[in-house]
Amino acid sequence: MKPPALFPLVLSLVLAALPGSALAQGFEMSKSGDQQIQVYADNGIEWHSEELRVIARGNAHAIRGNMTVDADVLTAHYRKGPKGDEIWRLDADGNVVIRSPNDTATGHKAIYDLDKSIFVLKGAPAKMVTPTDTFTATESLEYWELKKMAVLRGDAVAVQEGGKTLKGDVLTAHFKDKEKDKPAPARPGAKPAQAGQPSGGDGGGLELQRADAYGHVVILSASETVTGDRGDYNAETGIATVSGSVKISREGGNQLEGGWAHVNLNTGVSKLFPTAAGAAESGQRVQGVFIPQKKDKGDKGETPGRAGFTGNVPTPGTGGR
Repeated sequence: MKPPALFPLVLSLVLAALPGSALAQGFEMSKSGDQQIQVYADNGIEWHSEELRVIARGNAHAIRGNMTVDADVLTAHYRKGPKGDEIWRLDADGNVVIRSPNDTATGHKAIYDLDKSIFVLKGAPAKMVTPTDTFTATESLEYWELKKMAVLRGDAVAVQEGGKTLKGDVLTAHFKDKEKDKPAPARPGAKPAQAGQPSGGDGGGLELQRADAYGHVVILSASETVTGDRGDYNAETGIATVSGSVKISREGGNQLEGGWAHVNLNTGVSKLFPTAAGAAESGQRVQGVFIPQKKDKGDKGETPGRAGFTGNVPTPGTGGR
């Protein structure tokens, strides 16, 4: 259905055919076959023929297949092509929403380079939401269509279903196409859906496979917080590794410090080592701070604060080196 407009201002420019299916998953505006890009606006469309650009103002929409780019102002840059004028870049300003059937990205400004199949979104924060994950960044969010990869810069955060959280100065997230939900079996006596009636969500969209974090890395689970300099997370196994000045903190003040951690976010089991397996000896040892819980609030024999055991904890298999 065409978005509502105060004025019947519609511009259709043909985009040259690019490899790919017309039924795209995720953000794939540049892979929609030979379909047109249609531009709608409430407050007018300016055509700057000498500069080869079109400016749409007021609740502007660019639509191609099942992909849309919405903004207060849209600027479409085009060129002469073998099939007519073809849009190669979209600039979006103000209340930007980039939307596929199952995934959404929002921000304040965006550039969508259709030649390179990349969009760069800026906002406070820039945000991307898939069926299972939410990503935010204060500086920028890049999405690379062909690689199915997002790069988030500035206080980047990835939150997965169940509350698993990965933070860093920079995050890279790698995706695959999420399998579409299979139709539920028909109930006995139920009438078949009529033509034109919605059949419910089809699943699909993007699904996180792997994420890498750089700088001020934080991994949050239900039971602990792990910090370090660099981290990677395998969403399919629930396993994360963290390296560089690693600290594992648990409720009650207990802490472990080392050089490399293996964290299972599904089971809550963490292992801490001086270095990663196979890495050169660093001379670093794993150190722990354990604070015992008080059995009796009236017991004055315990020292509050960092009372308990503080010392070097040998790594299993190292012989206590």
